[in-house]
Amino acid sequence: MYKMEETVVYKTPIGALKLVANDEGMCAVKWLFGKHSVLTRNESPDTVGKASADSSKAQEHLRACRKWLDAYFDGSLLAVKPAIPKPPLVLPDKSPFFHSVWETLLSSGVGETLTYKDLAGRSGKPTAARAAGNAVKSHSLPILVPCHRVVKSSGQRAAKKSVGVCAPYEIGQYSGGDGTETKQWLLAHEQAMIKQKL
Repeated sequence: MYKMEETVVYKTPIGALKLVANDEGMCAVKWLFGKHSVLTRNESPDTVGKASADSSKAQEHLRACRKWLDAYFDGSLLAVKPAIPKPPLVLPDKSPFFHSVWETLLSSGVGETLTYKDLAGRSGKPTAARAAGNAVKSHSLPILVPCHRVVKSSGQRAAKKSVGVCAPYEIGQYSGGDGTETKQWLLAHEQAMIKQKL
């Protein structure tokens, strides 16, 4: 059965995102800049705004998502007590291994990086790094399911540098926004959050 979806455009320091929710939870986070968008980072979508005061479940999920993203992007996510929960997520109907990979990503901490091999091992199939990579790119909830934390084996140390400056080949590819530039920004932002908390 088709579920009615509601959307809101959300501005971040690195560009706009389109947030999509239905009554079950968040269905998608779509980049509105970069290689998969008609907008560039400097353009503004016409529909930027807050989720309405509508009382639908989808609107509740959009408001919860905005609250979590506000704390993530303003750097206060780790400092806020009690912790701000993520909204419910609607993940694609895929294999149990894919769901295990996504759960592993969801349990990773802010600033933590994992290699594809680590991810496969923690998800129950240590020799399935390639399949773990396929799982990482097969959901539509970037940032909420933190696929940006998955790096190449050679990039794990580089991704943790305090300045966040890593060569793109060290941290691996990223399909969202401006690709590896966006991934690098997210990794550096998370390192800054950790330092701010200390």
